[in-house]
Amino acid sequence: MARPKSEANKNLPAYLRYETNTGDYRLTLTNGSRRSVGKIRSQAIQIAIEYNRAKRPSTGSIVDDLIKLSGGINGEQQPFAEHVDKLLEIIFTEESLSKQLENTMLNDANRVKEFFNEVPSQDITLKHVHEYLNKYHENASANVHNRKLGFLKKLFAYAIDQSLMLENPASLKMKKRNKAEKQRQRLSVTAYRAIHAAAEPWLQIAMELALQSAQGRLETSRIKYRVNKPKEGQCGCQWWPEPIDGIYGTLFIHRQKVENKEASHVAIPIGKVLKESIDRSRDGVVSPYVVHRVPDRDNKQSTLTDHRYQVDPNYLSRSFSDVRDELGLFDHLEMKQRPSFHEIRALAARLFSDMGVDPQARLAHTDSKSTKVYVQNHLEWTEVPHAEIKLA
Repeated sequence: MARPKSEANKNLPAYLRYETNTGDYRLTLTNGSRRSVGKIRSQAIQIAIEYNRAKRPSTGSIVDDLIKLSGGINGEQQPFAEHVDKLLEIIFTEESLSKQLENTMLNDANRVKEFFNEVPSQDITLKHVHEYLNKYHENASANVHNRKLGFLKKLFAYAIDQSLMLENPASLKMKKRNKAEKQRQRLSVTAYRAIHAAAEPWLQIAMELALQSAQGRLETSRIKYRVNKPKEGQCGCQWWPEPIDGIYGTLFIHRQKVENKEASHVAIPIGKVLKESIDRSRDGVVSPYVVHRVPDRDNKQSTLTDHRYQVDPNYLSRSFSDVRDELGLFDHLEMKQRPSFHEIRALAARLFSDMGVDPQARLAHTDSKSTKVYVQNHLEWTEVPHAEIKLA
């Protein structure tokens, strides 16, 4: 009985072997010598098939070709587009993704199916990845380009797990680097004060919450007045019966951008300053959300909100930018260089750092070394030290 092929040599044409110690594919010639045919699997397979067809017409290479024509053993020679929906279904089942991220991946999947409509799974190369990104995202920013590359990398990784591919060509593609370190100008304390003074009350509350919690627009817009217990995908306050050492409760934040990381669950003590902002937001409007407003018109409710009076994070950003531009604080800068609502987060990090407080954990960064982690309801929450920013 013939010895079974190793995992590295499965699905290779006859007489072609992969050398794990060198990373080379070596083909045994008809004279018995062995020659390297490169390190790229798809090229080596093509060379071996052509060589065997010319020099060994009676070998199993004909069978290999027939298998290839029929779609391969596991469907690896079928167009990759035929597998995308199934792969996406597996990803959604295996990973806890937000609805927004799922919708983004569905849109990306449609592009993948269009581009790889005639490309067999096992034949996808780095060249295909390069052409795909150029076709759909040629003028995208570095961040967008890298996210789209990351989607391909994830999709191909699941394809490998399903024996549809043996290599991940997306992992060979280099990420784009930002040509400028930071295009947006940082928000100064002076500019923050000016915008805050001119903003509507609900926007003032949002700015104060963002500054004290060091969170972005999405988390700020999701903070609830009260939650019974902290849980996944939720931001809100849990209040103590009586204040203890000036602490009234805990603000639990689940930061979405790093939702699968341990440090994405942050517990922030509610001190006097934070409590005053929350108390001042209570204006008689019935809403479970601290940042709320009654819409000017009866428009369709945003898909990013679950309550009529909850403020859409995009509207929050636009409102901040409108006040900024009305004041003319940054008229000397291009629009893309003017500080956005998100820059409040960076301002908070700097102010906390100036106070001697490590901002890493509060920012939900995963490399913080000065945090205390505790488990509640089977979730790990990173408890940050009590600290308040006081702007006179």
